[in-house]
Amino acid sequence: MMTSFVLFWCAIIFYVASSVGYVGALTFSRSGWRLWGGRLAGAGLLAHSASLGLRWVQTGHGPYINTFEILSSDVWIAVVFFLIFQKSFRRLEPLGAVVMPIAFLMMGFALMGSTEAQALPPSLRSGWLAVHVIFAKLMVASMITAVALSVFYLLKSKGVSRAQDFLDRLPGIGVLEDYAYRVTAFGFIALTVMIIAGSIWANYSWGEYWSWDPTETWSLVVWFVYGLYLHGRITFRWKGSWSAWYLLGAFVFALIAFFVIPYFVKSLHSQYMVG
Repeated sequence: MMTSFVLFWCAIIFYVASSVGYVGALTFSRSGWRLWGGRLAGAGLLAHSASLGLRWVQTGHGPYINTFEILSSDVWIAVVFFLIFQKSFRRLEPLGAVVMPIAFLMMGFALMGSTEAQALPPSLRSGWLAVHVIFAKLMVASMITAVALSVFYLLKSKGVSRAQDFLDRLPGIGVLEDYAYRVTAFGFIALTVMIIAGSIWANYSWGEYWSWDPTETWSLVVWFVYGLYLHGRITFRWKGSWSAWYLLGAFVFALIAFFVIPYFVKSLHSQYMVG
């Protein structure tokens, strides 16, 4: 277990260095910093992959039992999502200045929980749990990307002169806004599948689809928060800075709902997540 933990710390160091590269490119308009930011993110992902793989082999189950495992694997998916995204859309490479700092901060928060391995309870041995977990992580990854797009929408719309060369690499604000909408829509679909799969799993394990468990309830509230954004965007053509700020606020709200509230309110989820 020690080896996987050392690799975890190596991943954090690479993610911090990657963040410095991306933020340095934004601050000083140095393209070389941006290139190193991407390379260091890739190196961090390799170390992170090895860490998660070793832990999986050693514990006999996927990384989704406690806060440490959940946040670590959330970050892994988010970094993979970002690297694929920037590979597909080269002009979106600067998003790393937001995505990578969020990644290493979440890794740091993961260390606040117990890093001890836990056995997989019988109630968690279900294929529906796998679907629930996978789509939860895709939801987090897409929402982080939407946050990055929203931040750069706001910076580009304000015309921050110091970072102009860096910002000029990005598409226009209309394109950034459209990408943020599309990524959020994908995240909303993932959130919906997560909730449905979780309900089916709950019925399989405890005999009821919905018990108004606090985490279930807050996940539904998050669903409504993002659903309101999509409804406003489609029906009322919500656009502009207000829309970008809404997505930033929605992300903070989702983080609190999924990762902070379980520490203060006992639920079926908190007995696994908190620790």
